[in-house]
Amino acid sequence: MPLFPTDPSQADAPTRMAWTRERGTRRLVFSFIGLIILWLIVARVQDHFLLQRSWPRLQARPAGLSVVGTLDPRDSLGRNLFIVVQANQSARVELTDFGWRSIFDPRNGPLFRDRSGNAIKAARDVDDRLADAMLEPFLRAAIAHLMGAANWKASIRPDTVILVPRAPRDTTFVQTTLGAQIDRFEGVAANDSGANTTGDDSESGGGSGGREVEHGMAIPASLLIRVCPVVLTDREFTGATVDEHPASVLAGATYTVHLDMSDEGRSRFFQWSHDHVGENLVFVLKDNVVAAGRVKQSLNVSDYEIGPLRDGAAAHALADYLSHAR
Repeated sequence: MPLFPTDPSQADAPTRMAWTRERGTRRLVFSFIGLIILWLIVARVQDHFLLQRSWPRLQARPAGLSVVGTLDPRDSLGRNLFIVVQANQSARVELTDFGWRSIFDPRNGPLFRDRSGNAIKAARDVDDRLADAMLEPFLRAAIAHLMGAANWKASIRPDTVILVPRAPRDTTFVQTTLGAQIDRFEGVAANDSGANTTGDDSESGGGSGGREVEHGMAIPASLLIRVCPVVLTDREFTGATVDEHPASVLAGATYTVHLDMSDEGRSRFFQWSHDHVGENLVFVLKDNVVAAGRVKQSLNVSDYEIGPLRDGAAAHALADYLSHAR
């Protein structure tokens, strides 16, 4: 018999301490899991309200910033209306050959026949602005079709009103009709079949100096923001900054623009990205395309990054404008 009997409570102390530690660890783990579940629930509820919020349609801002969607999912490459071409450190948007043929298809109606497309090509030899004014209603109709409008062809009529330059290099415009201009240039097109203004639907290309380029018909930014859905404008941003990444042995300097969005901008952007994953967004600042890139996933963020951009002047122009726009 031991001289000093062992206290049973002391003998069990190591076991109790180990069990207490395990219980504390389990509590921490369960608390962490609970926080994650709570965070997911809050995020889902927040996403629900952001998606349910109804916003009025945005109008383009020719003198400011307009962010437009080109409705060109990657999984249908080759069958898109538009293609975004990244070249020479800049981006441009072109109407594809498929897009041209899908518009000027006689099955769409009398004014969608080749005579209309050939008349627009003939008008381009006179004045790009005149051809753009004639093409605009057709692009609007094509976009409406892509957006699911049932009456997308309704606006293509002989009496559709368009504004055309009074004369080449004239800065004043006069009101006329789509039918009158097609009739005007139909005879010219009949005498001169014209060069094919659309080519293959490639993602890369040469310079953007001409309107008729290697891959398709270049669409000026001023026309693009009038026909494409406007996702955001400068009024939905609160500021912007630029990060510069130094040049490496294999590549030159690149730039990342951080865009701060308002609550409305965040909601609008989330709604668009939720329904248009894989499509391009094009940033047009004062009639110039300054950036473009695909939406890779649904984004519920108030800080959106664009990059890497290779045009430092464009990156800084975008950030400077948004930093002083308000």
